[in-house]
Amino acid sequence: MPARGSQLLVAGSGADVLILLPGFMIAAQSYTALARAVAGSGATVIVPQLYRRGLGALAGRVPVASEAAAAADLVRSVAADRPGARIHLGGHSRGGQAAWRAAGQLREDDRPASVVLLDPVDGEGRRPTGPTSTAHEAAFTVPALVVGAGIGGRCAPEGINHRQFAQATPAARHVLVQGLGHADLLDGRGRDLGRRLCGGGPDPDAARAVTAALIGAWITAVATGAPLRPVPGTTALR
Repeated sequence: MPARGSQLLVAGSGADVLILLPGFMIAAQSYTALARAVAGSGATVIVPQLYRRGLGALAGRVPVASEAAAAADLVRSVAADRPGARIHLGGHSRGGQAAWRAAGQLREDDRPASVVLLDPVDGEGRRPTGPTSTAHEAAFTVPALVVGAGIGGRCAPEGINHRQFAQATPAARHVLVQGLGHADLLDGRGRDLGRRLCGGGPDPDAARAVTAALIGAWITAVATGAPLRPVPGTTALR
């Protein structure tokens, strides 16, 4: 598990905690704007850096299975540190795949409270060609939200993108954020580079704000047991 100083933490006012795993090789700090927007709805957001970003990771020495195991350990650690907190486990891009796998490992722990996948990507390696994790149905039964980017692209191609995760998680809510590109959730240099690699929408700030509102609405729905309320700028696929 990484040192405390290697994570982004934005405190909220409520009892919910969202642990959000970043995309592959993306710095935790690139999620600052998203985390602040989600924290504004009450949830504390933790974005951990579970592996060292560098040549080793690029060479494939940090498999998604290792990231998932570290994420499961982090959920247990945060739960021990914050008795009574509702801990939600989420992830973006490959981080979504790691979160999906970690949730299965936490089934016997009766955690997390829910799973939140933001434009998740399946597969292994720098150029995955087919599903690995979602070749089998989800091993967890907690509520799940699968969020897809309305603008597809080469960083989350068909066959290993959000649709594959929704198919492998039959009870999940599946929502599309209109005008969202794969890297539009980021800020700063991370988003600039991500949009060059992956493409993006015409108004990334607005699309990111819609995604944050959707996450906040989801956490509220899980906490209260109420249905997920419609969020303007989204389309419910299931």
